[in-house]
Amino acid sequence: MLIKEYHILLPMSLDEYQVAQLYMIQKKSREESSGEGSGVEILANRPYTDGPGGSGQYTHKVYHVGSHIPGWFRALLPKAALQVEEES
Repeated sequence: MLIKEYHILLPMSLDEYQVAQLYMIQKKSREESSGEGSGVEILANRPYTDGPGGSGQYTHKVYHVGSHIPGWFRALLPKAALQVEEES
């Protein structure tokens, strides 16, 4: 088996990239939020060091998808079905 590895050089450090990535995710989430029934609610966003895969970032989000569903279909669904929870 032949394994090739490629490196993509960035015009910034890894720390600067991580800050920029978090900023752009927050900015896009704000743009997608347009009133009640839409947007992303971030309940937790914290680093951890003693996880099963080592260290990383724990996030708990609730996506409100009501405004992205047609009104006739939204009327048939219970309110709890218009929210999606993500833990990563």
